[in-house]
Amino acid sequence: MELNGAIATENYLGVREGEFYNFRNANLVQLKLGAHPAEEVAAFANLELRNTNFTGIQTVDDLWDRGSLDPISWRINEAYVDLYGFLLNGELFALDLRAGKQVLGWGEGDGFNPSNPLDPFNLENPLDFKARIGNVGLKATLTVGEEWFSVEGVVIPRFLPAVVPVDLFIGDDLLNNPLMPSFDPAGMLPPELAGLDLLVLQPGYEALLTDTPGAELANVMGGARVRWAIAGFDWTVSYAHGRQSLPVPKTVHATAGVDGCPEGAENCLAVALDEIRLIYPEIEVLGFDLRGDLGGVGLWGEVAVVFPRAVDTEIVTGVPLLGEMRAELVAIEEEPFTKWVLGAEYTFPGGYYFNLQWVHGFFAEMTGHKLHDYLFFIFRKSILADRLKFELALGGELDTTLGRRSLGGLGNLLITYKPFDGSEVALGYVMARGEDGTTLEMFEKLDQVYLRFRADF
Repeated sequence: MELNGAIATENYLGVREGEFYNFRNANLVQLKLGAHPAEEVAAFANLELRNTNFTGIQTVDDLWDRGSLDPISWRINEAYVDLYGFLLNGELFALDLRAGKQVLGWGEGDGFNPSNPLDPFNLENPLDFKARIGNVGLKATLTVGEEWFSVEGVVIPRFLPAVVPVDLFIGDDLLNNPLMPSFDPAGMLPPELAGLDLLVLQPGYEALLTDTPGAELANVMGGARVRWAIAGFDWTVSYAHGRQSLPVPKTVHATAGVDGCPEGAENCLAVALDEIRLIYPEIEVLGFDLRGDLGGVGLWGEVAVVFPRAVDTEIVTGVPLLGEMRAELVAIEEEPFTKWVLGAEYTFPGGYYFNLQWVHGFFAEMTGHKLHDYLFFIFRKSILADRLKFELALGGELDTTLGRRSLGGLGNLLITYKPFDGSEVALGYVMARGEDGTTLEMFEKLDQVYLRFRADF
């Protein structure tokens, strides 16, 4: 038996008053359990007990409930069993199985893996793009020869949505965010009313409904990949059948002629969005990955050819005296497109570490003509026998999809100190800025200072 884990308290202070949050605290106890009952058998579990100060108080009656006032939750991040040499354990072929809740970890990009549509994102911390949620699955790995190459197959019987901060992604404009395609609201009206000024009222979250795929045979996901090593590089070719991480609207039901126009605006017509039904579209992904070392420089690349399923959004608007007005717009085109990640890392004499990564296509960009380019840079230096570490992370975004150049930027400064073995104190500051239409514009609300205390055992 093996047991280790961590205890940590995290505190975040938002520096933009009135934005996403002003203060947030999270406390966690993480346990990692390992067992090896036999040479051919292993088991692993990653458990997390988490407490956050986001309370669930809605009414006075909730004040008696400690669970609403001070929410606590258990998470099983991973829990799986490994069987080595299952049925095949010879010199030419060896078969390993892994069954249970697991993170596959496909791809070679540093936190950005476009060839992996199978591991859901966990954006409880919206700036941690590396976090994934384990999903229930069965993985079989066939190794040929003395690791000449390996073939891996994966079956995932259920779809698990990504955890996303919906209020951050949607913001104040439902018609301009990653969960909605851009469209001209004028298309919601019949030609007889084309001369009116249309005012689309922002709905509440209760109007957003999701159709999450059920655990049925038709919704099974999976994939396969082949891995081999040659010329000092690890190479991978993969195929995956999965679903998009974020939902897109399939139907929009609206009502025209409701109250909401400014007083005296005679040419105004207010429209309420009554219901927006979201779906998770299917995709096929063909991936090509490599990672290796060239002259002391670590290099990696990941290319994903995405074959999306077309999604048309139907807009049904009830117009007084005229009945229902129907219109369709393209939410996702069926044309294949390519996302990629190219990266390099190097440690100069003296322990100066540099990491540079070019990302073409963010996870929230789900159609070919909307892909933005991102450049991420990390500098890291440790002193005092690695007890004091300085890290600077910078990100830049370029969007040319609207016929103009829109820029965005992200900065993160982190100072980590280890006063004693197994302990860590971290102080950081992160900020983001972006012009209209950029992805990083969404994260402007997250300007924050954070302080973390952690002990590992």
